[in-house]
Amino acid sequence: MLYSEAKERQNRFATALKIGAPFLALILIYMSVFTLFDIEDNNFILLIFFILVYIYYIYYMIYVGFQKSLIDDYTSAFNAQTIVYEIQKFLRKKRKDGFVAIINIKNINYLEEQYGVWARNQILKKIVEKLNLYLISNGFKKIPIGRYQSGNLLLIFSDTKSEKHLEHTLRGFCKDIKNEGIFKIEVKTDMAVIEKSYDSNAKNVISKLIDTVNNIENDLQDILKPSEFDTLVRNAVNSGNFEVAYHALRKFDNIYETPWIFSVNAKLRIDRYGTLPISQISPSVNKNGYEIKFDQFMTRAILGEIKQILTKEPNLIFIIKISAVSFRNRSFFISLKELLKDMDIEPKNIYFSLSEQKTYDEFERFKTIIDEYRTLGFGVVFEQFGAGDDVLEYLKHGIRFDIASFDIEYVKNISNRDYFEILKSLISVTKIFGVKSLIKFIDKETMLYILKDARPDFAQGFLLDKPKNIKDF
Repeated sequence: MLYSEAKERQNRFATALKIGAPFLALILIYMSVFTLFDIEDNNFILLIFFILVYIYYIYYMIYVGFQKSLIDDYTSAFNAQTIVYEIQKFLRKKRKDGFVAIINIKNINYLEEQYGVWARNQILKKIVEKLNLYLISNGFKKIPIGRYQSGNLLLIFSDTKSEKHLEHTLRGFCKDIKNEGIFKIEVKTDMAVIEKSYDSNAKNVISKLIDTVNNIENDLQDILKPSEFDTLVRNAVNSGNFEVAYHALRKFDNIYETPWIFSVNAKLRIDRYGTLPISQISPSVNKNGYEIKFDQFMTRAILGEIKQILTKEPNLIFIIKISAVSFRNRSFFISLKELLKDMDIEPKNIYFSLSEQKTYDEFERFKTIIDEYRTLGFGVVFEQFGAGDDVLEYLKHGIRFDIASFDIEYVKNISNRDYFEILKSLISVTKIFGVKSLIKFIDKETMLYILKDARPDFAQGFLLDKPKNIKDF
């Protein structure tokens, strides 16, 4: 039995005691009333009232018991909320010895795409069971294991010989999984270990573990067998060779009003290749695994210019496009807050624009992340709205953003009645949820005329404005 399952059993037993104890008290009250006092109508009515209250209490405790499960539905390990709580509790203990570790299933997305969600969950469950047995066989008992995000398992070791000993043990497990596979399917895993003394905040410890296991804290020089282009891209990023342009968003109801929101378009100057848009650089960045580091370098360069603009016009808002992976990464969030503090820039002046190839199905976690950004004052923009059901899925699960930027396909087919009716309906949906709508790539007067019936909130395009650089502000 997993340690998490034992804790869940204890939790349910405690709930049962909470239900049973009042019943025993009620019996004692019942016996006392009928033994010590004469039966009167008022006493009988009071007893009936207590019984009714108790029945309500039973249903309430059963409901709460189902709502507060400690374990993940699919793996029986601790769920994300519980393992984070357990790590935080562990970090607060006075004893300094101990470690927090992570087992990362590196090809989890591939497994889901090839075999489906159900098979992915069965593989995860089997990995957790094998991990628990492996740890017991190596002398580690009652180790809390929790599923954090899709392919990350977090573990707490309150007492172990040394970090090297623990790393050796976990590497052995990763090697066994690689050699044996799960259900004859190849599963690639990796691990990382961090001392308890690293930080007193559980989120920071988890973020460090995820960074380490994904190798994103390595310098950009740590690329295996880079091509010439890869090397030149890396050098350009390290040198901060970014060129930034700013394209105004106009209020559709009053396109002549002075714009106060600008989307930021970054390019990279690369030796022998000239200045290239980020879309052409992304394959090299993604291939070599430093998307988050790239976004950190790029954001730093952009904010350096924005700081100069804000000294002249402090109420402007700038939309910076980053990868959704970076947006959800804790270390990116922490470094961003530190960067803004150093530069004395208010979060209210910055919106982040995201686009995704497929829906990120950890809805509650994503909602928490977006709420954290928005609570600080940042805005969130979703690109390619209407291209698929991704953003609509987020709306259905209570995830809110500030601006929906519609997919270019609607603009290209603006004269097609079917496309236009869908666009019009989707704009109505955004208004219901309090989300502003943005139509980009407007380069003809006829587009503005057709869009009058759809009434988006913002419009952008070469017909309205040309991109400008920092000198134009």
